[in-house]
Amino acid sequence: MRVGVVALLVTQIVGVTALGAGMPRADTMVDSEIRALVRVGRARVLVTLQVAETSDPAQRADAIGRAQDAVLARLPSTHASVVRRYESIPMLALEIDATALRALETMTDLVAGVKLDRAVKPQ
Repeated sequence: MRVGVVALLVTQIVGVTALGAGMPRADTMVDSEIRALVRVGRARVLVTLQVAETSDPAQRADAIGRAQDAVLARLPSTHASVVRRYESIPMLALEIDATALRALETMTDLVAGVKLDRAVKPQ
């Protein structure tokens, strides 16, 4: 039992650190609010991509671009629209519906998480 718990903890830690970058996850983390929103329409989301760590900024930007292209190629185009592509962070801002969310959830090799894109008021 104790070995199983330790193995689970190690798996979780590796999954969220640079060591685990680029490794397929068993599931995609999705904010619970998104499911409710896409049931009745569309939601603006931030998609966190799995990209291997590299110290070379040009290689990183290239890897981010390839991951973004792969996600967009697998999304049903009428169910998602690009709000913003980022060059230096492994994310995509999208507007999606329920069909696109289901597609993102199947991309465990590329997508680490989907979070609601919230407007933040300047202070």
